[in-house]
Amino acid sequence: MVHRMAFLLFLSMCLINISGCAQEQAQTGENTRAVTVINVEADNWSFNKEVYKVFAGKKITINFKSVEGNHGLGIRGIDSVNIEGEGSVKLTLEPGEYQIYCTIPCGEGHKDMIATLIAV
Repeated sequence: MVHRMAFLLFLSMCLINISGCAQEQAQTGENTRAVTVINVEADNWSFNKEVYKVFAGKKITINFKSVEGNHGLGIRGIDSVNIEGEGSVKLTLEPGEYQIYCTIPCGEGHKDMIATLIAV
């Protein structure tokens, strides 16, 4: 009986640990599959994900919405992308990593509003 209780406790701890890892991966974008449409939401002072992954060489759509505060979306090195408040843009990216950032000075956390866009 003691062994069964210990096993159940061990199993419970494993499940809790796995659940925590899955949540962290969803937030950071680890193990995220590449897609052709991403939905980026901004609040004070972050984006809804740390990492977005898209297909390189294919037309992608970036949908942006500022859900709290006044924010914009830009991609470093791609001057044609500048969405303020809400909107969409279609583009094709070369393989690589790009930095998404807030284009509107929005207060104390503005400089921290960055995310990574990976084109694979």
